[in-house]
Amino acid sequence: MNEYIVTIGVETHIQIKTKSKIFCKCSAEFTDEPNKNVCPICMGMPGVMPTLNFEVVPLAIKTALALNCNINRISGFARKNYFYPDLPKGYQITQHEFPLATSGYMQLRSGKKVRIRRIHLEEDTGKMIHDQDQNSLLDFNRAGVPLMEIVTEPDFNSEKEVIEYLENLQRIVRYLDVSTANMEFGELRGEPNISLRKKDDEKLGTKTEIKNLNSFKSIEKGIILEIERQKDLLSKGEKIVSVTMLFDEKKQELRPMRKKESVSEYRYFPEPDLPDLILSENFVEDVKKSIVELPLQKMERFQKDYGLNFEESEIIASDKDFADFFENSIDGVKNLKRVTKFFIREIPAILNEKKMGVKDLKFNHKDLNKLLLMIDEEKVNLNFAQDILKKMSLTGNAPDTIIKSEGENLSLNEKDVENMIMEVIEENGKEVERYKNGEDKLFGYLVGQCMKKTKNRANPKLINEKLKEILKK
Repeated sequence: MNEYIVTIGVETHIQIKTKSKIFCKCSAEFTDEPNKNVCPICMGMPGVMPTLNFEVVPLAIKTALALNCNINRISGFARKNYFYPDLPKGYQITQHEFPLATSGYMQLRSGKKVRIRRIHLEEDTGKMIHDQDQNSLLDFNRAGVPLMEIVTEPDFNSEKEVIEYLENLQRIVRYLDVSTANMEFGELRGEPNISLRKKDDEKLGTKTEIKNLNSFKSIEKGIILEIERQKDLLSKGEKIVSVTMLFDEKKQELRPMRKKESVSEYRYFPEPDLPDLILSENFVEDVKKSIVELPLQKMERFQKDYGLNFEESEIIASDKDFADFFENSIDGVKNLKRVTKFFIREIPAILNEKKMGVKDLKFNHKDLNKLLLMIDEEKVNLNFAQDILKKMSLTGNAPDTIIKSEGENLSLNEKDVENMIMEVIEENGKEVERYKNGEDKLFGYLVGQCMKKTKNRANPKLINEKLKEILKK
């Protein structure tokens, strides 16, 4: 593999979250009953006139600014002509010579800057359904749903860099509320273009494109397979043909889909039914002011203000709702390190188990804050706090309500702990004797029995100290 340099560029289609389609008033809800949300405009009937849904413009500009792009004050639409069953008009309205934004970048964790060549607006195509024995079905609900296409320069050299870029991009558009960007629904579609060349060659090799990649795992696997395929061909002295490869999810393999078209084959020409999109300086500035703190900025602030490490800040900042929930929950907490570890471990566990988001939790940030303050002030230990949190997730009750309803004291004083330790010693006479005869490993067992006796309410440090003290007598 070291004999070749891998070069990858990525084209990413992101569905823009609007209620209606980009050039007509049909609902953009493409998961409805097949062919429910269609009209003469999105079906390309003769004599119809498209009208731009301006709602898509500020959302696309937000994304472009977040990716450090230059916003073109004048951009225009074009027709991309090709025939395919899912394209009812026989052409797609897109932007070609005059895109919305150009010349941006995204910085990766390594410090490498991936250049963004352009961002342009376009309409989505319909969807082909291949679940019949003989025939394919067509659903045009998706035809006309607004998209933005983000095209990078060929700056990636590995599948890992591509995945990092796409994960960052997904976070950004979700933070900006531009798109839900769920890959399984086709709301974010990454299509890598891959070429290999020998180390002493300056000219890029012939590129191929991969489609039908509906998860980060599929993208990573598809890139690895295509690199291996091209490497194998080159090592045999064969030429790479510019083709579009289809990733088969079930078989986890690639197969040629069609010869890759050149730009000239699409016969682009200006869309005669749509005027140029002209943006004022004030409009762009207003959009810029509406941009929220982005994931990378939030991570940097969390590290600076809260003393979190990189991994902690990345986990928390990965989702805007999750990050907001964290910040609202730690008000007044002094020992952030201890509380953060508890938050990162326990909250995602609940969300993953119940397959839901932060907004679906039965308890709010105020009640979680009460529990985190109890941990911070060592009124409850982490095991007891975990039990309380589980009950909060089931009932929605506040932590103090749960403690009172179960008739338990919030914490045990030193005398209570000593009494319970004595009970454990009496109940485990044989183990105590063996410990005193040199079986030191039994100390952990006795600590566990003490914690069980106290129902996890005692401070483990106090248990350790008092147990050692009593066993020495």
